[in-house]
Amino acid sequence: MSYPVKTAFPLTVMACALAAPACASVEPVSLGVVEVTAQKIRQNILEVPATVDVVGAEELALRKVDSLEGLGKLVNGLNVSSYTGGQPRIYLRGIGDAFDLKNKRVAVYVDGVPQLDSVLQDPMLLNNVERVEVLKGPQGTLYGRNAASGVINIITRRPEGSGVSGFAGVGSRSERRLGLDAHSSFYDDALRLGLSTTWLKGKGELTNIANGSRGDIDKYDRRNVSLKADFIPSSRTRVEMGFNHFDDKSAPYLQTFIDSATLRPIHRQRAGMGFEPSKFYEIDRDLQGYTRTRGSGATVKISHDFGPFRLNATTGYQKDKLYTVSDADYSSNPLVRWDFDPYINDHRQLSQEIQLVGKTDALYWQSGVFLYRDRTDNSNVFKTSFGNILSHSRYRTSGWAVYGQADYKLTPEWTLTGGGRFQHDKQQLRDVQKGLAEQSRSDGSGSYKVALAYEFRPDNTSFISYGTGYTPGGVNTNPQMVGGLPVGPYLGYSPEKTASLEWGLKGRLKDLGLGYSLSVYQTMLRDQQILDMSDTQIKNLGKTRYRGIELSAQYRFAPSWSVNAGYSRNDSRVDKSDLAAAVGKRVPFVPRDTGRLGLEYNGRLAQADLTLRADVNHVGRIEADSLNSFGQAGYQTVGLSARAEFKGWWLGVNVDNLFGKEYYSNVIANSPFAGTHTALYGQRRSVHLSVGGAF
Repeated sequence: MSYPVKTAFPLTVMACALAAPACASVEPVSLGVVEVTAQKIRQNILEVPATVDVVGAEELALRKVDSLEGLGKLVNGLNVSSYTGGQPRIYLRGIGDAFDLKNKRVAVYVDGVPQLDSVLQDPMLLNNVERVEVLKGPQGTLYGRNAASGVINIITRRPEGSGVSGFAGVGSRSERRLGLDAHSSFYDDALRLGLSTTWLKGKGELTNIANGSRGDIDKYDRRNVSLKADFIPSSRTRVEMGFNHFDDKSAPYLQTFIDSATLRPIHRQRAGMGFEPSKFYEIDRDLQGYTRTRGSGATVKISHDFGPFRLNATTGYQKDKLYTVSDADYSSNPLVRWDFDPYINDHRQLSQEIQLVGKTDALYWQSGVFLYRDRTDNSNVFKTSFGNILSHSRYRTSGWAVYGQADYKLTPEWTLTGGGRFQHDKQQLRDVQKGLAEQSRSDGSGSYKVALAYEFRPDNTSFISYGTGYTPGGVNTNPQMVGGLPVGPYLGYSPEKTASLEWGLKGRLKDLGLGYSLSVYQTMLRDQQILDMSDTQIKNLGKTRYRGIELSAQYRFAPSWSVNAGYSRNDSRVDKSDLAAAVGKRVPFVPRDTGRLGLEYNGRLAQADLTLRADVNHVGRIEADSLNSFGQAGYQTVGLSARAEFKGWWLGVNVDNLFGKEYYSNVIANSPFAGTHTALYGQRRSVHLSVGGAF
């Protein structure tokens, strides 16, 4: 396996970090133990035979990360973009879900509950996130469906003690934000209650040249509130309950046309069929449009220690509704009209997991049962120049699974991990509008994992693992496009399966103040589900190979200074496809490589604890079609963060995209007009000021 010169970027950083002690006298720095629940049990991160990236609350606050897209700047190999505020497209190690909102490849969990639909509010907007764990590679054994490439595990903070904290902020383009967190305990800490709420509002970044408005088409108003109650009657029993509600107003679809040769933005002529140049951050819409998403959820987790084992039971219920009005022809040309007015996605889900966990000196085991049901009603009024087309479909999924996994210490240094899962999934689709008979598909899928880990010195581990995952088959939730109109049947597709071999090395060198992680992997994806742009139907297009290397390092080279670096290289190739010309090409929508480099200072200034940080993020070339005929070149952005902690209050400043780099977050070959493609603009330069305190 060979990689180009760009790999030298993080390797140089690591080499400098290792060599630094020879050049300067640095006091030893204690690197704290990081505990995670990525494998559904509490473990030291070094005991997990997989690559896990963890982002804690302090780093999320310092970098002002309030979206999954922002999380991608902190995690190697994670790339997130969005067509609307409520529909993130997540890629991890090159595998993701560009178009399918139901059968995802990267599972997202919040407090142990799977987010089965993509129209939920971005969970990173919550102001009480304790940490985010990104578990990489297929995780079918513990997480089942939708974990073909990995898992994003979001853990929110439970109420503890008594206190009130809050924050307020302003930013570019009239951004305003408020947050409040209150918690208290009663009856000798046996009952704990918590309240958390967030509000974020602002103008957008885009100019609509059809009506001259600036920042209106992509403005946003996002609100949520969560209530928590923990009941702890004894040291052996714990009951955790939570309720949340959110209301999001955000943008409609925001693609713009781009010239296929120059990749510069263009727009349709007001009269005629030609195109004219646009400026960056301009779009053309005769229908302004908007998206509104509202929803609620409840979670109950009961845990009891029986001595030989602990019982954990997690129940989750969620409902949400997305309502979108959007210009789908991406122009104000009166000769062509394709509008979603409206498109509605009404979703609800119920899940139940029961888990047994036991631990002895040599064995750490778990087994469980998982059940779920969810229902989505999709309805659409598709307004065209030739009249309105109505569609209404009901999509139901359900399933059950049994699983088990165990870590067995062969010797104090060697640990063997093995596990398996069987899951049955059923997917049903009914065209309510046409009154057609229900279509259904059922599949049973087995997943397994085996790993061997060796602690070659204290706090330093090497591992090798082989694991599998899958994405269930199903039925397309939208009718087949025929002649540019959604009038065809709903086609079915088969499950896709992943298998990955990975070798990794990770640890802490406390005497040097260095933490590091290195992994090399190969993943095979069979029967890959990809959207066929000719008729907008998901189909199984063949087999794809992914090979990659990831490394990261955190090095404190002086008492107040540290450097954080990461790099990910993904070499994807289509090995088999229905489209012969695509064989040997790279998978579209996936960066060839990503990198990050951060320099941080922690010290005292007058009466404040001061943190200053500068970050450079690199995103490599992204192919935009299956033939790799065009794509976006790599780009770099720079961000600055500062936070001053005083007694009882704090002040923060953030600058994103410091040098105003113009780039696209997504480029797609889905335009019906020759010589053009479509794209989504990346983030503009923005400045944010926040202040908060605790009482």
